[in-house]
Amino acid sequence: MKTTNAKSRQFVQNLKPFIANNLSARIEQGKFNLYVIYSYGWYPLFAYDYNSNTWFENAEKYSVSTSKQRGQCHPQVKTIEISHASMKDLIQGR
Repeated sequence: MKTTNAKSRQFVQNLKPFIANNLSARIEQGKFNLYVIYSYGWYPLFAYDYNSNTWFENAEKYSVSTSKQRGQCHPQVKTIEISHASMKDLIQGR
């Protein structure tokens, strides 16, 4: 579903895939079933693990624009901060 960055949070809170301006979310099915929010299509900001009902947040900051996107799409619930490398491992099922 196409939306704007400013309206992305409503999709995030409902775990719905979306595409906005350099911000998107999709369901990644693998070892873990995850809902992942990406900046620029490759930098993971948040991941929701359906199995454990847990939100993970990339603790590393990449740029001013990704920080702004992080604020726009934050799920507004408690998240567990993990490193960028750990976030990539989670998504890749390691």
